[in-house]
Amino acid sequence: MLRRIVNLTDGSENAVGEWNKMVVECLGREIKVWVNDDLVNHGYDCTASEGQIALQAEGSEVEFRKVTLQPIEKLSE
Repeated sequence: MLRRIVNLTDGSENAVGEWNKMVVECLGREIKVWVNDDLVNHGYDCTASEGQIALQAEGSEVEFRKVTLQPIEKLSE
């Protein structure tokens, strides 16, 4: 089976102690993730189309600020 979530870039995060901006777009059966305006992940053929949203970190403490949810009207370019 092919990998459905590909890491598109490395080095998109800011230095430790600086805030990063993350945009997550869930539309149809696809998910796209941007970090500091760099497209870093694109998943497709998703099986879940509704449910809860969770924010998590792996391996270290993390803080979130200004978390907003917005409906999407069309596909992004």
